[in-house]
Amino acid sequence: MNDVIEFDSDLFNDLYYHLEEDFNNDDIRFIFAYGGSSASKTYTVVQLLIIRMLSINENTMILRKFGVDIKDSIYSDFVKIISEWDLSHLFKFQINYIECLQTGSFIRFRGLDDAEKIKGLVGFKRVILEEISQFNAEDLKQIRKRLRGEIGQQIVGLFNPISEDHWLKKLFDSENLQPVSYTHLT
Repeated sequence: MNDVIEFDSDLFNDLYYHLEEDFNNDDIRFIFAYGGSSASKTYTVVQLLIIRMLSINENTMILRKFGVDIKDSIYSDFVKIISEWDLSHLFKFQINYIECLQTGSFIRFRGLDDAEKIKGLVGFKRVILEEISQFNAEDLKQIRKRLRGEIGQQIVGLFNPISEDHWLKKLFDSENLQPVSYTHLT
């Protein structure tokens, strides 16, 4: 049986609540969060994923364009927050893998230096593209094609502002994306 863990609402910013709502909406396929460095995009997604891991058995794939960037970025954010929240006893940590012992949910971390390598996304609820602006359009095309098999699967892209000529800008212009703004709380 899972113990109930309560969190102080002061831990979370407005983006957290927007993302929580979007993560719970099976009709939303794409979620993009952008802002300047230190805007808490990654930190907020990590908080949300940890809480989801504690309560829901769903798996997440986190991709960076280059695998070498994982350990010192988003992976270390997971380890730090889990430790700060005194929850380390509920998780198993391995290289590029974190599992919640309470629910069995897990997160895998991979580098995607070649879009053809992205196979086997069946069984994942969502794919997080950390610094999606470092990926290319073919990478996203392959991820879209391969993330299948479950209702409500999502692709989440996190990035800093980009140039008007970047492929992401063209994607935003061609898709029917609904912008949501939030106020970052400090």
